Amino acid sequence: MRSPEKEMFERYFTRTLEHIHRVQKCMVNLIVNYKDELGVNREECRMLMHNVTAHDQSKFSEEQFEPYIELTEFYHQKKVLKNEDYDYPEGMKEKVDKAVDAHYYSENHHPERIKHDLQFNFGMLEAIETVCDLQAMAQEFNEGTCRKFFEEIWVPKHANHWLSPEQAGYAMEYMDRVIKCVEDGHEKGLF
Repeated sequence: MRSPEKEMFERYFTRTLEHIHRVQKCMVNLIVNYKDELGVNREECRMLMHNVTAHDQSKFSEEQFEPYIELTEFYHQKKVLKNEDYDYPEGMKEKVDKAVDAHYYSENHHPERIKHDLQFNFGMLEAIETVCDLQAMAQEFNEGTCRKFFEEIWVPKHANHWLSPEQAGYAMEYMDRVIKCVEDGHEKGLF
């Protein structure tokens, strides 16, 4: 019989790597089938593929590794097992919050990074990886495309992360354009 700790460890690796692979597959589909619609050139496609090969890599750093195992278990207990009474072990929530912030501030697909790195520009390339991330989560939870999650959760959650209304407007325009490609690809069975 496997221990609960071993199951958590295995679940973290399995879930996280499956997520990363879904993000990468989405990126390949967008580059191969929608590069013209997205207005990205060959060099930008190369950059996108280079970046997506390191997608969520920070979750395996020393600082984030153990807290992300706990975070994965938390969502497994709440969403999959419907265990509403489950909570983090004592002192772990603070470590999880710190790890999540560190992840957000170090990864290109999280606009939370903007106010902590004023040189960071959330442009079309970042929007493409972000949509791939959202689409991978929609696929994980059998939700079709990421449009509903984007509109109901992502947009309100990130409303205060932009430095200006103009920056927010461009980001929403980019995200919408990418999501339209994902929706078209979903209808064609590509995603």
